Amino acid sequence: MKKSVLCFGDSNTWGYDPKNGSRYPSEMRWTGVLQQKLGPGFRVIEEGLNGRTTTINEMERPMRSAADILPVLIESHRPLDFIVLMLGTNDLKTHFERTPENIADDLSDLCAIVCGHQMLVQAPPKLILVAPTGPDDSSRQLPEWFQKTHEKWRELLDLLPGVAQKYGAEFLATQEVMKMQFQDGLHWSVEQHQDFAAALMSLLKTAES
Repeated sequence: MKKSVLCFGDSNTWGYDPKNGSRYPSEMRWTGVLQQKLGPGFRVIEEGLNGRTTTINEMERPMRSAADILPVLIESHRPLDFIVLMLGTNDLKTHFERTPENIADDLSDLCAIVCGHQMLVQAPPKLILVAPTGPDDSSRQLPEWFQKTHEKWRELLDLLPGVAQKYGAEFLATQEVMKMQFQDGLHWSVEQHQDFAAALMSLLKTAES
C-alpha cells in the first residue's frame, strides 16, 4: 500500500513562478520533485494555495485560513502517513499586525488540529513542521505589505522548534537548506524547489525508519 504525504502550504507549495506570476509545471514544483524522488511507493498530495495564512481571512480573499480548511482536507485525504505543514509567511503581512508569538501560537493550533483530529486517532500520521521562508528585504520587487518584516520572521524562526517539540513533530528549517534570496522577494526558483524537495525527502526517509 502506498504511503500518503499531505503537503499543506501557501504559494510556494502551489508553485508560484516569480518570473511571470504563473504556476510552475507539476514536475518542477517541489511536490512533484518529491514525488519523483520518493518513487511509486508514495503518493504526494499537493494542497497549496496563494495567500494562505494560519488562522486569518482577508475580506477580499476569503477561505485563506488554514484552520478553516485543514480539518476538511484531513478527512478528505485520509488515511495519511505524513503531513507536511509549511505556513506563516503570509501572516507576516503588516496589515495583520501579528507578532512572532501570535504566528507561532497559530501554527501550534494547526499542529493541534492534526494531532487531535478524530479521523486520525486510529492511525496518526507523522507531522513535519516546516519553517516558512521569509521576505527578502534586498529585493526591489517585495510588496509594501511585506517590507520591514524580515526581523519578525527571524524571531518567528526561533519559536518554531519549540512548537514542533510540543507535538512530537519533526522540524525542517527551510533557511538552512536553500538560499534566502528570491527574485520577487518571496517566491522560490526552480532550483530552490529542487533543494527543498531533496531536504524533505531525506527527512521523510529518516522519519519513516
